[in-house]
Amino acid sequence: MPDADYLILGAGPAGCRAAQAIRKRDRSGRIAILTEETAPFTNRIILSKEFLTQDELAPERAFVLQSEAFRALGIDLRTRTRVERLDPETRIVELAGGDRLAYGGCLIATGSRPLELPVPGFRLPGVHTLRTVEDAEALRQGARGAERAIVIGGGLIGAEIACALTTRGLGVTLLAREEWLWGHLAPELVGRAVGQALERGGVELRMERTVVAIRAVGGELAVATVGGEELRAPLVVAGVGVRYNVEFLAGSGLLEPGGGVRVNERLETDAAGLWAAGDVAAFADPVFNSRHHVEHWLHAQHQGRVAGENMTGAQNVYARVSWYDTRLFDLPVIVVGAPELALRWSVEEPFEGARGMALGWRGERLVAAYRLGAGGPIDEIAQRIEAGAEPAER
Repeated sequence: MPDADYLILGAGPAGCRAAQAIRKRDRSGRIAILTEETAPFTNRIILSKEFLTQDELAPERAFVLQSEAFRALGIDLRTRTRVERLDPETRIVELAGGDRLAYGGCLIATGSRPLELPVPGFRLPGVHTLRTVEDAEALRQGARGAERAIVIGGGLIGAEIACALTTRGLGVTLLAREEWLWGHLAPELVGRAVGQALERGGVELRMERTVVAIRAVGGELAVATVGGEELRAPLVVAGVGVRYNVEFLAGSGLLEPGGGVRVNERLETDAAGLWAAGDVAAFADPVFNSRHHVEHWLHAQHQGRVAGENMTGAQNVYARVSWYDTRLFDLPVIVVGAPELALRWSVEEPFEGARGMALGWRGERLVAAYRLGAGGPIDEIAQRIEAGAEPAER
């Protein structure tokens, strides 16, 4: 007899929404959630925004669900618990310390963690990444005594952290390898417009910079780039991508080349009784007829719900056009669809000032959109993407 009818690895948005969905459909099944973190279901969205700018904001404000909510649902929540190995054939997980748990069905929702730059000095005191509440508390504490900061990384998290630290009153320099912000996903006109918004807010941008070393110099950190440039500040923050938490699946045959857990359109892995959802899932997306990852908070919740329902016997297909939004100083930004799939971009609304919209195409297929500035509901664009809209003009 298994130790848990439903075992969920990870207590983030995917894992917790899956547990709620399971309990809604199965009132008596034994559900256990294992997580390495100290608390479940953190609202990571506020960690790079309000939490960094408002010292009075308590850590508890970042928790979507408290432990009491799991007890009320009869869910066995185990924090600070590391999974060392999962055997899909025997349906057993091995924990750090030697304990073993057998499961009937299991969801892998272990998410991801920030990449570390492979450069000397990255682990020096004063160098931060941001993922957990503890990370955010440490970064906020470091910002209290700093006048300047260097942010490494030209993606979404780097832009959000740069805005938050500038709002606190720090002088912030952002270093990025790309020619424009979000250059790994966004077209130039979008990246340039976002960059201009950051510069208007007071962030200094230095593009096409690759960091090669960090060293401590007289109470500050010196960040060196290719070409010999060196910048100094007491606080350094890196947002340079993520690594999927899948080490416990090594040798299982369940991993997609390049990382992540391979699942079908119902979020099932190749092993019976095993699903994956959230950042870690390399899922077969029927909307785009492509296998890819989506790494944001809302998507993880939606996908977790579907996975939980399917673990109880449903056969739901996850077919959803995902989207997320952010605000960079006074600039609202909405990203819809899968910009990483776009091969060509067109202008839907001219970029004037801090407004505009660009559409991303793969052949004749609409796959993504960026909207900058206030606008109407995004539902219409999502529906056009889902319907496989053709461009009216090119």
